Amino acid sequence: MRRPSLALALLPFLLGAPAACGKNKTGAPNTTALHVPGTPHTDEVLAAWRNASLAPERFSYAQPPPNTATYCEHGTVRGVDTTICEYESDQALARGVQQLRDGWARIDAHTGVVLRAKRTTMAAVDRERREPSGKTINEMAKVFSKL
Repeated sequence: MRRPSLALALLPFLLGAPAACGKNKTGAPNTTALHVPGTPHTDEVLAAWRNASLAPERFSYAQPPPNTATYCEHGTVRGVDTTICEYESDQALARGVQQLRDGWARIDAHTGVVLRAKRTTMAAVDRERREPSGKTINEMAKVFSKL
């Protein structure tokens, strides 16, 4: 029996409407979408992972749920589903982390971690059990914690 995908469990997370990010008629964020000042930006996280040879793939804008993150991107790192989000406040960050953990509980995620660097989070889950040792998530976490 196949488990529901993380994308399905996080559908409410991906379909929400953030107040701080504008959208054009296609639903994609405007190129003027603002990152949150004073916290690592998603592009900085991705660059750090690339520099560490972690090869992030297919990262693109992911619309955060209402009243949580301001800006998010979702993709994979060595097959591990990963979401990076920037938050305006500690309260919004706490709500976002709780929603994420609730989603993981609903799908019985095998290995997942959510880490914080200032008001940016890295959430990684190995839903396909591609890496039972957790080596990739550990490497990602080490790089992320230095930002």
